[in-house]
Amino acid sequence: MFTVSAIGLLIRISPPQLRGRASGLWGTSFLLGGIAGPVAGSALVTVSLRAPFLAYGLALVLTTVLVWWQLRHSELASRPPDETEPAMTFRQALRHPTYRAALASNLANGWVVLGVRMSLMPLFVTAVLLKDEAFTGIALAVFAAANAAVMLLAGRFADRRGRTPPARGGLALLAVGTVLLGVTSDPWIFLAASFVAGVGSGALNPAQNAAVADVLGAKARGGSVLAGFQMAADVGAVVGPLAAGAIAEQWSYSAAFVVTGAVSGIALLFWLLAKETLPRAPS
Repeated sequence: MFTVSAIGLLIRISPPQLRGRASGLWGTSFLLGGIAGPVAGSALVTVSLRAPFLAYGLALVLTTVLVWWQLRHSELASRPPDETEPAMTFRQALRHPTYRAALASNLANGWVVLGVRMSLMPLFVTAVLLKDEAFTGIALAVFAAANAAVMLLAGRFADRRGRTPPARGGLALLAVGTVLLGVTSDPWIFLAASFVAGVGSGALNPAQNAAVADVLGAKARGGSVLAGFQMAADVGAVVGPLAAGAIAEQWSYSAAFVVTGAVSGIALLFWLLAKETLPRAPS
């Protein structure tokens, strides 16, 4: 509920020429929360096993109050009573090649970043690289740092040069980095591959989000369009670990990472056929 409505609100209040930067900033804040949350929780768990849950719950209540306070009189957030423009349907959005490309890339991003990275990388580190859990944390931190460092720059680039270049480049880096993760036995190359994959994911996210916003339009009327885009990542996050785990059991970890990289490669093919959606700057 939160993600779909938040993306819709972000599209509605962001000028078309700033959608990439707004999406990059939103994604960076989301990522930083994902980094800071476990750090704070690990500190609170020394007090009590219940303490992290109580602290997180309190933080959500305070955030809810803040959002209500900031938006309670917002003319940008509310819909005009005379707005009669019909909402875009999911079937209508599917006719747009860029929306289809965004669905494919978000599925790949969920498959790699939310699924395989969190499930298969720790197993690979201990079973193949013969490193302890601390090295897994370092590799995940390298990915997250590269991801966060690139998002704002990628958003600015997407607003100036277009949505397709960073999306294509990001998917290419994500594919290369993911394959390299599975074919190396050198820890330093593994960290370098994690960095490359993090850069790729960071470059992709603002561009694909801004492209979906361009397809939907400034009024963001089309909840099913946003929901379908979000669900693509969710499907990837669920199917990715199951498929990669089965491949690793039947063949090898390397094969699992290669297939995972191929998913990003297929999404890249969709983006090669996508149309540029960056609105022209007003004269």
